[in-house]
Amino acid sequence: MINAPLRVLVAENQYLIAMEVERILLDTLGCDVTIAPIAQLADALATAAFDVVVIDAALAESLNVEHSRLVVDAGARPVFLSSYDHFTGSGPLVAAYPVVAKPPQAEELAAAVLKAVHGQAPSDSEGFLDDR
Repeated sequence: MINAPLRVLVAENQYLIAMEVERILLDTLGCDVTIAPIAQLADALATAAFDVVVIDAALAESLNVEHSRLVVDAGARPVFLSSYDHFTGSGPLVAAYPVVAKPPQAEELAAAVLKAVHGQAPSDSEGFLDDR
């Protein structure tokens, strides 16, 4: 049986970083990658199905929660890319989904995507998607 490649959306405002993520995912996992700016996340999710969405992390946790809800509601799993030093150490968001530092390293990014696909999604009871 032939396994279909993972369908990955890269929602990243820095196009060179998005292209590097695409290259890494093609080379390491053979993914089918689509790139869109973060502002077009909802539109991209509405027009195609994805297994994983690599999202440019925002400084405001509320935006990250909003983006992750869009992704999860579309049936995909989020992985966050972050250039913020403090991002990996705070908030329930980090505990729920993988976070990869920018610039992404091939092994770390591939592992995060695989973890997102094969890991368990958090439930609302874990506090991640609780209304605040």
